[in-house]
Amino acid sequence: MNPLRMLTRSELGRRLAVATMSSGVIWIAGTLATFLVGVILARRLGPEGYGIYGTAVAVATLLAVPAQLGLPLLATREVSAARARNRADDAAALAWWFAAMVAAASVLIGIALRLAIEVLPLAPALMQPLATAAILLPALALSSLTTGLLRGQERVVTSQLLDVLVRPLAFAALLLAGSQPLGIPAALGAQTLAAAAIALIGFTLFWRRIPLLARRAAPRVRAWTAAALPMMLMEAMRTLEGNYGVLVTSYAASTADAGLLRVAMACSVAVSVPISLQNIVVAPFLAGAHAADEPHRLARIVAGSTVFMTVSVGAATLAIAIAGQWALPFAFGTAFAGAYWPLLVLSCNQLLIAMFGPGVILLSMTGHERVVARAFTASVAAAVVAGVLLVPWFGAVGVAASALVATLVRGGMLNRFARRTLGIEPSLLGAAGLFGVVSMRSRHLRAPPLGRGPDLR
Repeated sequence: MNPLRMLTRSELGRRLAVATMSSGVIWIAGTLATFLVGVILARRLGPEGYGIYGTAVAVATLLAVPAQLGLPLLATREVSAARARNRADDAAALAWWFAAMVAAASVLIGIALRLAIEVLPLAPALMQPLATAAILLPALALSSLTTGLLRGQERVVTSQLLDVLVRPLAFAALLLAGSQPLGIPAALGAQTLAAAAIALIGFTLFWRRIPLLARRAAPRVRAWTAAALPMMLMEAMRTLEGNYGVLVTSYAASTADAGLLRVAMACSVAVSVPISLQNIVVAPFLAGAHAADEPHRLARIVAGSTVFMTVSVGAATLAIAIAGQWALPFAFGTAFAGAYWPLLVLSCNQLLIAMFGPGVILLSMTGHERVVARAFTASVAAAVVAGVLLVPWFGAVGVAASALVATLVRGGMLNRFARRTLGIEPSLLGAAGLFGVVSMRSRHLRAPPLGRGPDLR
């Protein structure tokens, strides 16, 4: 029987299907809302002002990654596990401690940014916007944490609604309500207010589901810190993976090739949407199934996710292969026709990621975040080496091909570990076989406690 049909006939399958479809609709609406924000900013700030604004927001967004300390993903896992064990006190302690940690890290990094502004030889036009970005930083980090907490309560649609749709709409409303002409500090202030509002609403919604008697508990600081550090490393490697290509191409090839690669990378994001959606949707369900010691349920979720991602990304990749050669010049101009082959290679890489299955999120939600961090480090290192070697010969296509190297290394490491430790084959081969279950060794293997990986010696 078709694995997707088997999954959707169950209550679990229906919940996953509803969450996936609802999140997809929200993402489409959120994309339109974000486009509206871009139009307002571009028209009211002008090219130069919009460029300065974009630089300040990019700095705040990048600094928000270390400020989050890897805690949003860990919050999803730990809250899901607490729900499965009926431990609302653990969820309450986690929320307080994580919020305090993110707020403290954000403030410290913001202070460091303000000091750097005074020391570095920056253009005068950038100094005030970057100073304002230091205030935006805590709002971005805390809003990201709240979405992680809500996902842990399996409120995936609510978290996406706040983060993807409500925040840009609130930002647009603040921009339209402001005075003419709009200044860069005012635009950054509106962005800060919108993000802070989402953080406040998210925390309020989270605490409404925590009983009053459970809102005071001792935090498990040592275990949470040990789990957060590998996740922060993983996010750092993910950020590096998304940016090394343009840097290597600019250095080893030409800025023209870097421009083609930039367009190809931007377009390939649309191909990866099903993967992003599935990682968001299935994360709390995987953590809950693992905490409840339900290996069959865990395997069904993984198999259904793999099939959905493969079919969806495969269809998008086929569309790129057929229409990309005329769509790229039509959208970006004839000068960007050369982005077709890098885009096709990057799309094939997304298809390969889908076929490997949700190994990253599976192991992250089952207490093996150290393995994921090691796999990311090894795969990004291999991709950078491959990119340096291929770029002089093949330009932007060579860097796109290096992404395939990263996927093969990471997917092979993670899936091998999942088979050996959990008895689950996350790839399409496992889904096509026994719906993801290749071995029931997981019945005889004791799963590691959440927050701590196994001995990997």
